[in-house]
Amino acid sequence: MIPVHLQLSGFLSYQDPVDLDFTTFDLACISGSNGAGKSSLLDAMTWALFGQARRRDDALINSHAQAAEVILDFQYENNLYRIQRTKPREKTTLLEFFTCTEDHIWRPLTEKSVRDTEARISSILRMDYETFTNASFLLQGRADQFAQQRPGDRKRVLSAILGLEIWEQYRMDAVERRTTIEADMKSLDGQLEEIDAELAQETERKQRMQADKKRKEK
Repeated sequence: MIPVHLQLSGFLSYQDPVDLDFTTFDLACISGSNGAGKSSLLDAMTWALFGQARRRDDALINSHAQAAEVILDFQYENNLYRIQRTKPREKTTLLEFFTCTEDHIWRPLTEKSVRDTEARISSILRMDYETFTNASFLLQGRADQFAQQRPGDRKRVLSAILGLEIWEQYRMDAVERRTTIEADMKSLDGQLEEIDAELAQETERKQRMQADKKRKEK
């Protein structure tokens, strides 16, 4: 996931609108005093992508604003996407998801609910918030987050980062196909047994008919 453009307003430290174009630089160092909003830029991206940040709900809204809004454009696998997430004070969160067509038109990908839209975003990115924060950047004060996780959780995160979950999907598909083939073979075996039984009955019937014919000829 490559960030392209970030717009935010009323979000944490940022009361006024801020526009950040990532295409104007290759490497950047964000510096400033405590509370200046350095981490808020990263929070804005994770909140837009996954609906998660260091704070939740109305705590994300700047004290002088009525709503927090983040618009993130990002590129993934040669496709350009846009996420617009808005949290009005004391109201539910709004989430819109778009992809940019070859004609430079934003085509909606938004699902019927916020949860379904978030699931679609995670499906496209093939990672969730936990994987993203372990793979892309370290949360402030939680540099040892990955090391402190249980072995099973570390394995799951690494699998997601390396894209190994696709092989698990292949395994599940193979198991399902094997189960279907075994069921078909069992059905065919049953049909063959029925045919063998019918042939055996036919042989016995012919033998009885021949025996009856011989008795009549005598």
